[in-house]
Amino acid sequence: MVSSEIYPAGVYDVIGLGFGPANLAVAGALLEQPRETCPISVNKSLFIERHHEFKWHPGMILPGTRMQISFLKDLATLRSPQSPITFLAYLHSKNRLVDFINRGCITPTRKEYSDYLAYVARYVQGQGIKVAYGENVIAIEEGGQGTVQIHSRVLTTGETRIRRAKNLIISPGGSPWVPRCIQIILPHPRIIHSSEYLSSVEPMLATMKASIQSLKIAVVGAGQSAVEVLLDLNSRLTSMGKGTGQAHNLHLVIRGGSLKPSDGGPFANQVYNPGYVDVMYDLPSDSRRRVIADYKATNYGTVNPHTLDSLYEVMYDQQVDRDIAGCGENALPVTGARITIITYSNLSSSKISTHPLQTSTDTDTDTLSVLLQNTLTQDFSETTYDAIVCATGYERNSWLSLLKTSSLGKHFGLCAGSDKTCLSVDRDFGVAANEKNGNFVLTTNGKNGILKAAANGRNGYSRTPDMSINAEGIHAPCTPMDTKASDTLYISRRYRLLPQSTAGHEFIPKIYLQGCAEETHGLSETLLSVMGTRAGEMVEDLCSNY
Repeated sequence: MVSSEIYPAGVYDVIGLGFGPANLAVAGALLEQPRETCPISVNKSLFIERHHEFKWHPGMILPGTRMQISFLKDLATLRSPQSPITFLAYLHSKNRLVDFINRGCITPTRKEYSDYLAYVARYVQGQGIKVAYGENVIAIEEGGQGTVQIHSRVLTTGETRIRRAKNLIISPGGSPWVPRCIQIILPHPRIIHSSEYLSSVEPMLATMKASIQSLKIAVVGAGQSAVEVLLDLNSRLTSMGKGTGQAHNLHLVIRGGSLKPSDGGPFANQVYNPGYVDVMYDLPSDSRRRVIADYKATNYGTVNPHTLDSLYEVMYDQQVDRDIAGCGENALPVTGARITIITYSNLSSSKISTHPLQTSTDTDTDTLSVLLQNTLTQDFSETTYDAIVCATGYERNSWLSLLKTSSLGKHFGLCAGSDKTCLSVDRDFGVAANEKNGNFVLTTNGKNGILKAAANGRNGYSRTPDMSINAEGIHAPCTPMDTKASDTLYISRRYRLLPQSTAGHEFIPKIYLQGCAEETHGLSETLLSVMGTRAGEMVEDLCSNY
């Protein structure tokens, strides 16, 4: 069944796809615009969210886990400290401000920060922001009369709803990514991603508790989530007790030689300053890639030093127990779990191994065989596990699929059949074509998206397409050899996708992108650090160019 929503004028001023922290910050910034002068009406603003209520990483709200950033880097403080949606305003409303100060720590627990975000969601909805929960956006198309048409499906009924908007904000968040060799044996009740860990771990362990054998579980990944999951599993397996007199085995499978501590120092963290977005955006693409590589240790594949200390202490304590257990009659019993880090290992293939008497529908007794390749020696080894947890990150390409399959893609130079897409800072794809002639070409002013003339090569770094995005969400440099100009999308400094000129047709709706432009705006793009200021910039651009 298909239904069309008709609101005043039949069109929303803005629709946001997703209602996570990024669009939550936008909603707050919209509310704080002067009502009498702001062209965007709160009553004509809508956000579409697939969850049935506000949720933020529910699978990783583990006991005692803390945020990695200061509470001041919330949804609004860096944009407007007097905003009613700051973390301090939340604490004041809960009568916990003094108690929080007495903690002497600037990082909240993840549980408290999740509650803060839910508080803000309730606040903005109470101020008139509309949210359509429980709907999954399935398509976006041209809507005619300068609008975008958004198609969504109600998850509980299957009903399709169609809405139109003058402006669109795409904030897709991340989709769980699993190594390709694991994907081929999914779904399986004992293979889970860290994003769903908290809701899935108990059912997963319940299917194995009846076994009298010791369990063997792999955690794949080398980042913060992987180590947090590892420590939590260790606690759960220890409380289960040993199987057949032997400790359960936990393997942490990593590609490198050791876990790496995150660089949380004040100098390294300057790369996440709001002002550094300008620095990154104005750099030539090669330099921008170099900066991202230099600061990778501040975010990717690293672990908070305090978490590493906790893991090392647990592993050392297990070693002490084993040594004591081997000393004689007065020995302590071996603890219920044993952690081993499998280094320099890459997942090569996997399969489900079944018992000869097992039925095709019985998955409680099968095992998961994984072929690991040593990245130093290139040797292969096969290991069998009872369960696998993939803490392997997220891909952020869902917005590309929406555009590729829609009539909107052509306005931004996106080919439906392309397997690589580049995101570039300016409308300078003509630079390469005109470089030999020294011609003047059109480029785009990054802050407001206004076209201006620029001479080739003079000051210039002729910015080539920046980064490609492949099917696995892994970024790699784009080169003229493997990418056509039509595969490059251009984004302004204020996060607006820039349409190409089309003969006889001007594309009027404004489409903004959040959380997907790391290669043009820097490492802070996918994190909480700049959400408040970014939301303010987008809303200002939306209102000033209305």
